[in-house]
Amino acid sequence: MKNYKSSLGANIRRYPWYLFFRDCYFWGPAFFLYFSSVMSLSQVLWLEAVYYLSVAVMEVPSGYISDRLGRKMTLVGSSACLAIAYLLFFTGQGFPAFALAQVFLAAGFAAASGTDTAFHYESLGGMNRESDYAALEGRALGFSLRAGAIGALAGGLMATGELKWIYGASLCAALVSLGIALGFTEPLDKDGPGRRPVSMGKQVCGLMGKALSGRFRFFTLYTLSMTLLLHFPYEFYQPYLARVTESLGQSGSLTPAMAGIHLALTMMAGSLFTRFSGTIHLRCRVRQALLACALFQVLLVGAMALFVHPVVVFLLIARTISRAVSVPLVNAELSPLLERHERSTYLSLQSLLGRLAYGIVLLVLPLGALFFSDAFRGTLVCAAGLGLVLWIVLWLSAFPRDASHTCCGSHSHAGGGKDGHRHP
Repeated sequence: MKNYKSSLGANIRRYPWYLFFRDCYFWGPAFFLYFSSVMSLSQVLWLEAVYYLSVAVMEVPSGYISDRLGRKMTLVGSSACLAIAYLLFFTGQGFPAFALAQVFLAAGFAAASGTDTAFHYESLGGMNRESDYAALEGRALGFSLRAGAIGALAGGLMATGELKWIYGASLCAALVSLGIALGFTEPLDKDGPGRRPVSMGKQVCGLMGKALSGRFRFFTLYTLSMTLLLHFPYEFYQPYLARVTESLGQSGSLTPAMAGIHLALTMMAGSLFTRFSGTIHLRCRVRQALLACALFQVLLVGAMALFVHPVVVFLLIARTISRAVSVPLVNAELSPLLERHERSTYLSLQSLLGRLAYGIVLLVLPLGALFFSDAFRGTLVCAAGLGLVLWIVLWLSAFPRDASHTCCGSHSHAGGGKDGHRHP
C-alpha cells in the first residue's frame, strides 16, 4: 500500500508535465498556412471537416473505454495517436495522408478529453487528497496554458523558416508526453471491481438524465454556455486583429505575426490566474466567480462588436482568464459527484454536447448577420446578444447546494432562492 501511494504521488507530480508536453501545440499559429502550401483551399476545408466529424464520433466512446479499460491505457493511447498524427503531417504528402493524420489527431484529443482530469482526481482520491483537487487542477491548467504560449511563439518562429517543422517539434513533445504517461500508475477503484459493466448506450442515457437532474443542471448549462462564450473571441480574434491593423494604416501582412504574439500573451495571462480557483471555497463565492467569468466573456464579445480599437485587442489578451478560473471550479464540483465507472464518460459527453452546441450556433450566426451591412460586425453583434441571453439564463438558474457546503455569513444553510440559498 505504501508503494501504491508513493506511485500515486508520482502521478500527481508528473501530471502537470504530462499536460505541458501534450499541449505544446507548435502547429497552432501556422497549421492553416502549412495545409494551404501543399493543398487547395477546398481540400483544407475538407480536412477540417474530417477532424470535427472524427472528434464527434469518438468523443463519448473514448470516455466509455477509459471507464472500462483504465485511465493510464487511455492516456497512453492518446499520446500515441497524437505522435502518429504529427508524424504523418511531418512526412505525409497529399490529402489522403493528411486526412488520416486528422483522424489520429481527433482520436488523441478525444481519448484525453475527460480521462485526464478523471485520472488526476482519482490519483488524489487514492491518497485522500480530494480537497486539494481544485487548487492542483488549476496549477496543472497553468502548465497547459504556458505550454500553449511557448508553442505559439516557437511555432511562429519555426514557420518563418520551414512550415512542416511545426509538426516535427510537436512530434517530439508528444513523444515526451507518451513517455510520462507510460510511467503513470493506474488509480484503483475505491469501490472495488465487483460492479457489473453496462452497455455504452445504457450508460450514456443514464448520464444524460443525470446531467439534467437538479444537482447537475446548472453545471450542464454553464459548460454549454462557456463553450460558446470562450470560443467566440477565439474564433474571431484573428480577423478582428486584421481590422485593427488596417484601421491604423498598417499592412495586413503583419497580422500573422501579431496573432502569434497575441496568442502567446493570452495563454500566459490565463496561466497567471489558475491559482485563484483553489482559494474559492464558499458556496456563494463559487457562484459569483462562475457568473463573473461568463459575464466577462460576454463583455469582450460586445466590445469587439461595438469598437475596432487597439484597446479591445489588449483586453482580448485576458480572454483565457475566464477559462483559467472556471474550469477547475466546475471540475471540482462535478468530479466528487460521479462514480469511477462513469466519470470519464460523463466528462466526454459534456464536451461533446458543448461541441455540438457550438457547431449549431456557427451555422445560425451568419443568418443574423444578413440584417447588417457589415457581415463581420453583424456576426459579432449576434454572438454578443446570444451570450447576454445565456448569461441571464445562468443568473436565473438555481445553483445547487448540499448540506455539507459552507457559505458566507450573508446566507443561511438552507436551500432556496436563485442561488440555492434562502436569504434572511
